[in-house]
Amino acid sequence: MDEWHFPRPELADHYLNLLELGISSSLAIIAPRRKGKTLFVLQDLAPLAQKRNYLPVYASLWQNINAPHEGLILALEEAVQTIDKRATLRRLLNAKIKKTTVSNELLGKMEVEFANAPAKANNKELAYLEQLLGELEKKAGKKTVLLLIDEVQHLSTSKVFDPLTHTLRTMLDKRQGRVKSIFTGSSRHYMNLLFNESQSPFYHFVETVPFPDLDDEFIAFLSSKLSEEHGIDAGHQALKKAFERLDHSPYWMMKIIAHMVTFKQTLPKAEEYILQLMEAAEGFATLAKKVRPVDRIVFLALCDGKNPFSRELMARIDRETDVKGVAPNIQRSIKRLSEANLISQTRKGEYHIEKPGLKRYLTRDGGAD
Repeated sequence: MDEWHFPRPELADHYLNLLELGISSSLAIIAPRRKGKTLFVLQDLAPLAQKRNYLPVYASLWQNINAPHEGLILALEEAVQTIDKRATLRRLLNAKIKKTTVSNELLGKMEVEFANAPAKANNKELAYLEQLLGELEKKAGKKTVLLLIDEVQHLSTSKVFDPLTHTLRTMLDKRQGRVKSIFTGSSRHYMNLLFNESQSPFYHFVETVPFPDLDDEFIAFLSSKLSEEHGIDAGHQALKKAFERLDHSPYWMMKIIAHMVTFKQTLPKAEEYILQLMEAAEGFATLAKKVRPVDRIVFLALCDGKNPFSRELMARIDRETDVKGVAPNIQRSIKRLSEANLISQTRKGEYHIEKPGLKRYLTRDGGAD
C-alpha cells in the first residue's frame, strides 16, 4: 500500500539540517517499534538526502539478528556494486522499500528482538567492512556518504558484538564530515547503553533526537483517502480514537485500513481483528507467562505513571507476591523489565513503556491469568 504512505518532508528536512549544522556527524532517532521509522528513513529521508548531495546507504542490523555485521557488509557491497554498474541508488532504495513492505504484510509474524546465537565478527570481516566503506567514500566523489543504520540498539544487546561496535565507531570517527550517519533504534534502554554509558565506544558520539508520533494530519490523510478513493466514511474522530488505542502506531493503523479496504469491514470489526493480531505478533501471551508477579505489578504501575517505590505499591507487593516489598527488589524488577525491553529508564524517575499494548493485554481478564 505504497500510495498510503504519509510523507513527512519537514521532519526529514529537520534531521538533515541538524547534520549540516556540523555540531555532530551522527544522529540517533529513537522511538518504539512499529512507529514507522524504517519507511520514513527509506521513503522520506533518503530521497531528500540524495537531492542534497548525499549518497544514502541503508542497512538493518536485524537482517541477520545473530550476525549484525552481515547486514552492514551487504549494504555496503550493494552500494558499491550499484555505483560500479552505473545503476541508480533510487532503484536500490526502492528494492529495500519493497522488502520492508512485504515483511510488514506478513500478518501475525512475531519478530525476534534478541540474538539466540550471537556470532562475533572476525578480524577478516571487520577489515572487509573498513575496506568497503573506504571504497564507497572514494566512489562517492563530491557526495557525502550517509549511512542509515536501522536497529542500532542491537549492538548493545550482547558483548559478542563489541568488536563490531568498536570498528564502526573507528570507521566513522576517521571520516567525520566525509561520511555521516543516522541511526535508528527501537529500545531506549539499549540505545542508552550504546550512547550514554562511559565505557561504550559510542559514548557522546551522536546527537540523540526524538521521532514524534504522527498527529491529526495523518488521521485526516487516512479519512480523506478512505472517503474519496473507496467510498468508506469511517469518521475522523473514530479513526483518531482507534489510532490512540493502537498506541499511535502507523504500522498497526495501516493494518486496520488494509482490512477495511480489502474485506469491506467496518472500523470496529477491523480494529477488533487487528488488536488480536497485534497481541499475537508482539508475543504478549508468551511475555505474560514469563513476567514474574512482582514485575507485573511494577510494570502496570509504571504504565499508569505511578511511583514504583511508593509505600502503597510496596505493600501490594508484600500482599500479592512471595517477594518482600522493599526498594532493592523493586530495583531488580525494573532492571529485569528494562533488559526484556518492556520499559526503559533514561534518567532517574523517568520511565518509558516500550510495549504499550502489553498493559491492555495484562489487565484484560484473559491476559491477567
